[in-house]
Amino acid sequence: MLEIGPGLNRIKDFETLNIIDGRDVDYIHDLTKKLPFEDNSFDIIYASHVLEHVPWHLQKEIFNELHRILKAGGTLEIWVPDGWKIIKNVYDYEVNNIDNIHLDGWYRFNEEKDVIIWANGRIFTYGDGSGNIYHPNWHKTIYTPKFLYSLFDKTGFKHIEQMSNEEVRGYDHGWINLGIKGTK
Repeated sequence: MLEIGPGLNRIKDFETLNIIDGRDVDYIHDLTKKLPFEDNSFDIIYASHVLEHVPWHLQKEIFNELHRILKAGGTLEIWVPDGWKIIKNVYDYEVNNIDNIHLDGWYRFNEEKDVIIWANGRIFTYGDGSGNIYHPNWHKTIYTPKFLYSLFDKTGFKHIEQMSNEEVRGYDHGWINLGIKGTK
């Protein structure tokens, strides 16, 4: 089992891959490069709030590579920020003067709890907080349920379905979470 982009606590029985070294990182590797694993290596691949850090135009290649290293019958589980929720909240605010960002409660660099600042933070994130544009924590892809589903479908996954937050294996990002899984 492989976790891509492990959080602060390793998921039991998973090997880990990350772009930077850290506690509990088994493999240091950039997802935009061919993964250092043989075909059909893993029963489960889990990535939570990682793929949005990969440029949008490389997503299909990443999914092809994840499909390659997954065993037949294995499961890919992906969690990302739900771009549709972000877009809908901006629309509701701009058109209907409805502010629902309290449902998320994420206010990094946003003391005023401004909806548009919130949306920018959720869409682009903040790097390492210093303004370093080369830090890997910037978001480079917006996911919606249809877009994520289509990536699974276009790369050969079957039994594709949206997950509930009860299926989160590691850190639960709460309201902003969008999780989809599929099998090879």
